[in-house]
Amino acid sequence: ARASIASLLPFVNVPVLSASPSPERVTTAMPHGTTQGAGLNEFVRRSIGFATKPVPADVVRALTRYVGTDTCAVSGTLTVTWDDNDESSSLSAGDSLSVAFAQCSEVAGSSVNGVMGMSLATVSITPTVQDITGSMSFQALAMLDQRFGLTLNGGLGFRLTDTLLTNGIDSLGTYSVGGGGLTAVATGGFADTFSYRAGYSVTERDFSPSMPGIATTEAITANGRFGSAALGGDLDLATQTPFKSTYFTTDADVFPTEGQMTATGLDNTRIGLTATKTSLVQMDVCDDGDGVWEATKMVDWDWLFP
Repeated sequence: ARASIASLLPFVNVPVLSASPSPERVTTAMPHGTTQGAGLNEFVRRSIGFATKPVPADVVRALTRYVGTDTCAVSGTLTVTWDDNDESSSLSAGDSLSVAFAQCSEVAGSSVNGVMGMSLATVSITPTVQDITGSMSFQALAMLDQRFGLTLNGGLGFRLTDTLLTNGIDSLGTYSVGGGGLTAVATGGFADTFSYRAGYSVTERDFSPSMPGIATTEAITANGRFGSAALGGDLDLATQTPFKSTYFTTDADVFPTEGQMTATGLDNTRIGLTATKTSLVQMDVCDDGDGVWEATKMVDWDWLFP
């Protein structure tokens, strides 16, 4: 159960991980995906935002390359190198981005260090909708949270869409591991090495309000196979219903209150995780592969993150 949830963490933020009240998910809705946050999903959007907004006057340009450095909210920096391959001075298909994180901390207790590269396949940008696809690669990209550390190597494909609404922004991030594979070394609460097989995919859909009194929502899915060194084998994840969290910035506790996922292991043994309207998760177990749940118990979300 812990490995199943932990395998999502390189891609998205699980709200229950955060200290009250999930500060890294408190975002400001702006055009072109310029949300501010602390996880991979947010850093990717911030990097693309460098190329979708007017280039600042202090940005260095050499031929078709733009280089700019931003100070992160708490400490550290991130430096974005944008190769404008068609010299259009706007983000377009065929462009590439390289992002170097230097102890970049957007939220107290978290940081990112290392290099992330992006190659863009399609780009569609209007005043209200941004839709970008491509691939990304990681070179010892280290993400540290208050309870977890992750170091990524490898690559994956992505699609990012952001739609500006009258009361906020609707964002969808889809990440899919290709044939080259991806590995993540986890430290802290759940020490393990995850090897993601081709086709493993994660999606995160967020609504970030731009005015007070409206709830933030987040929905996460995961499907596909990954290997766990700690378990000595592979698990196949299947999301029946997205894990969804709905909360306000003043909420003391944040955790998914909807969603269901199953993980299938050796000889068709399975575990099911179902969110409830409380802080508890229903855990069902099939330990003989016959497709029938043999045991059920309730655990707290925090139990999944020792």
